[in-house]
Amino acid sequence: MNENTEPDVVAPETEAPAGAPQEPGTGDSAGFADAVTGKIDAVFGTVLGLIENHPWEKWLAVANRFIDKFLPVLVAVAGVLAFATGLVTAIRYDARFSDVLSNFGILFGALFTMHLAPKALALPRSFLENREPDAMRPELLYILKVLLGLGGFVVAIGLLFKFNQEALKAGAVVAVVAAILIVAFSHPEMVGAKKGYPGNVVEETIGIVLFPVKLVISLLTLVVGVVTVVLIVQGVVQLFDSGYRGVGTLSEAALAPLAIPLAAYVLYLGVVFVLDFYRAIVSLPRKFDALHDAVESK
Repeated sequence: MNENTEPDVVAPETEAPAGAPQEPGTGDSAGFADAVTGKIDAVFGTVLGLIENHPWEKWLAVANRFIDKFLPVLVAVAGVLAFATGLVTAIRYDARFSDVLSNFGILFGALFTMHLAPKALALPRSFLENREPDAMRPELLYILKVLLGLGGFVVAIGLLFKFNQEALKAGAVVAVVAAILIVAFSHPEMVGAKKGYPGNVVEETIGIVLFPVKLVISLLTLVVGVVTVVLIVQGVVQLFDSGYRGVGTLSEAALAPLAIPLAAYVLYLGVVFVLDFYRAIVSLPRKFDALHDAVESK
């Protein structure tokens, strides 16, 4: 080693004088605030992850295929039970002949439902498949997920702690809805939306208003399946209590797979019509300005 080599000169560290103001975001206070914020974010992320970090798209597709396959069977079971029970009950209580014949209407209604239910379910679903996904701001999706999702669970827990039958039912419903909202806001592509930034305020408003409608449509097959099964079970239980009451419930089970999708279709048409009318009204000034500029340029 060369003995004449001079050692590296290290510049002395400069310290801020006592009492001097520190730059924003520096110092122990800023580090403590960042640590607290990070802990809070981690807690929210962990709680939300218990629900959102699952292959919900795959599970929903499997459930839809399963329901589509067995829905005609459920309708047939509900229709035959309603028809047979109504016929036996009418004969047992010496009902009028017209009342006896009216039970055949239940059977015919179930046959129509078996044939039309798959097409009725496909009708509103085609809106999501053929419509361009609406962009929704990621920040808005996260805010709604926390407020409506986790906030819903807080409300559900408060209801459950009341320890009465009505509050327990309401709490269970609120908890299920809150879980569905967390999944929907975490996976907006499931409901025909996407994370992004809309082109203008009108498109953003339309995307926000249509989101809950499209959420209902995306879950329509699952809702129809659950409602049909619940009505069949409820109708069978009611048969042991009141025959006519059970027949009414089973008739609803046989017609629900057709009535619910058609109602969703009408709801979607009504909402989209109002939004398109709103879009047309809002765009009028811009069109008039463009027309005026075109006339002036000639």
